[in-house]
Amino acid sequence: MEGDRFHKIFHFPNDYGASVVNNPKLKGYNDEGYRVLTIQFDSPEDYSVVDMPIFEKSTVDCKTWEDTVKVMTQIKDFKD
Repeated sequence: MEGDRFHKIFHFPNDYGASVVNNPKLKGYNDEGYRVLTIQFDSPEDYSVVDMPIFEKSTVDCKTWEDTVKVMTQIKDFKD
C-alpha cells in the first residue's frame, strides 16, 4: 500500500475472511474509515472474493475501527 495505508488479510476458522484497508485519500472516498472486502479461503494461501448473504455486496465501508471489528465478527461467526 502507498504511504501510510493500512492493509491486512484476516483468515477465520470458518474459512471466510476479510481484506481490510483504510480508505484512500482520493476524491469520492471518506477521509477516514476502512473498507472490508469479504473473502473465502480455498487453502491457507489462496482465497477469492465472495458475496456473503449477510451483506448486500462484497465490500463493506466502515467509519471507525470499532465498526470494522463488528463486520469482521459477523464474517467470523457466519455459518453456511
